[in-house]
Amino acid sequence: MKFFQILLFLLIPASLLAQKKWDDKYYTQLNNKNYRDFKLFKREINTDKVDYKTLNAAIFFVSNDARIKMGQRPVAYQSNLEIMAYNHSIQMGEKDFFDHINPKTKNRAGAEERAALAGISNPSISENIGAVGGIEFPSYLALADHIVRGWVDSPSHAKTLLSANAVQLGCGAYYYKGIWQGKKEIHKQGDGFWIATQNFQSFSEIVGSKAKDSGPSK
Repeated sequence: MKFFQILLFLLIPASLLAQKKWDDKYYTQLNNKNYRDFKLFKREINTDKVDYKTLNAAIFFVSNDARIKMGQRPVAYQSNLEIMAYNHSIQMGEKDFFDHINPKTKNRAGAEERAALAGISNPSISENIGAVGGIEFPSYLALADHIVRGWVDSPSHAKTLLSANAVQLGCGAYYYKGIWQGKKEIHKQGDGFWIATQNFQSFSEIVGSKAKDSGPSK
């Protein structure tokens, strides 16, 4: 029995055993069978120093898990889509709006403009947005579960999340400290708001180049 346990241990990729910070190679090493055991996803959230790369990845894997459970194939991670989603979430927080159209910044108004800033030259984008405030979450995975559950429980959002045409996905979240959308009472309960975007590419894979926008550094 001891030999069997040691053998299983050795089969686990070494990079998953030394989890100190997120690395995008984990997108190919994790799957719906093992992502819930990933240590970084279980870490406590420090709202003064959010690990956005880990949070975005957690939302990605919970989203794919939902697709698989509903009979759809998983989609691949795409870094330009993460950049696109992340910056839209920042804009919604900092510019105080909640919409698929950015009414505050002309060159970011629609998905095609935001895709171009993210280095995407062939956008076929579908998008979900979500927000939650007034709740403390014990881990990045718990927050990701809450966000994706909201999309799954909404018929219009679920249609986007579960589309058979989707081939790639990037998720981006942002924590806005302060009163957002005039929700003073919610702000008093939990200090700030989690704003999330997921962007899918449909039909064909992204043709990407260097983005003008920056993605999360951590």
